[in-house]
Amino acid sequence: MTKIKTVDHLASIKTYEGVKPLEVIAEELNIPVAKIIKIDGNENPYDPLPEVLAALSSLKNIGNYPDILCSNLIQILAKKEKLEVNNFVISSGSDELIELLIKAYANPSDTVLSVTPTFGMISFLAQVHGIKHKAVSQQLVKKESFAHYVLDEDQFLDEANRSKIVFIARPNNPDGNVVSESFIERLVALPVLVVIDEAYIEFSDFHSLAKLVPQYENFVVLRTFSKAYGLGGLRVGYGIMPNDIRKVLVSIKQPYNVNIAGQKAAFAALSSPLVDQRITEMKKTREWFINQLKMVQNQLKNFWIHPSDACYVLLTFESPEIPKNLYEYLYSKGILVRYYSSSDMINNLRISIGLQENMVKVIDEIKLFLKGGN
Repeated sequence: MTKIKTVDHLASIKTYEGVKPLEVIAEELNIPVAKIIKIDGNENPYDPLPEVLAALSSLKNIGNYPDILCSNLIQILAKKEKLEVNNFVISSGSDELIELLIKAYANPSDTVLSVTPTFGMISFLAQVHGIKHKAVSQQLVKKESFAHYVLDEDQFLDEANRSKIVFIARPNNPDGNVVSESFIERLVALPVLVVIDEAYIEFSDFHSLAKLVPQYENFVVLRTFSKAYGLGGLRVGYGIMPNDIRKVLVSIKQPYNVNIAGQKAAFAALSSPLVDQRITEMKKTREWFINQLKMVQNQLKNFWIHPSDACYVLLTFESPEIPKNLYEYLYSKGILVRYYSSSDMINNLRISIGLQENMVKVIDEIKLFLKGGN
């Protein structure tokens, strides 16, 4: 039999690895699912919003295809953002919009630009479509208890001049840093498509840049319902963009990309007063967690904490053995954090912010391990 070969550029692609299902981990560790503390995926730790549950329980006509344009959801988003309905595209998670933008605007000879480290789907989707991806390395700067990734803005702007699409996560994943609005304004002045991923903007003290969209023809902002609204499992995101770009993306996207349940849930979530309350609690927990880590760091001096404007905290350790062993220790206790095997991130662990009572257990176990009591 003849084996059919894939297109050439897929031969070297590395599969994007997601997280294991909780049921698999629970069986592996012989721990009830309810006892596992899952803080590896930057997911919302709270129970579903009551408004969302009510909307899902009232679903009807699920045998019919959903609204192609998600018209009701766009109407409420446009009102919320004080923009026009023709500035919005609803997507199956913001990942879909990253892919659509690459498909629509990058030729094989073009370059997609980002920083490193950042959200891995950018480079992954560029590779899937055979588009060159380039990443400008950020410099890791350590000072006292804290670490920061610092971007050479002039170098990035120089590379952007030779690129077709630029992606910037703001706040950045995995460190939670926020680049300045003035830098974005310098970037969008260049002849390049600028895409700002605001998946975690609700957890930041910096405001969204969506207000800038009407001022430019080359500026796109991506948002998601997966984080602050707790709808990760329903896969709903949206993009805010000029109408000309919107028309292109609508013309090439899958026609029924967001199902009825996702549309209903997202619409209902926007009306819930619990969203802001929960965000406030998570920000308080984040600051408490950082302060607890700082006390440990002051004693041991073997790791640094990244200040964060998102729903996670990145730790950089003095050697790669420490995060690897800490990850394995926490895993054995049913605490799931994000470990990195790539060479540029091998000294790091990312810890999502969960419920306060769970984060107390997490910090206790971290202290026990780092102080040698495991």
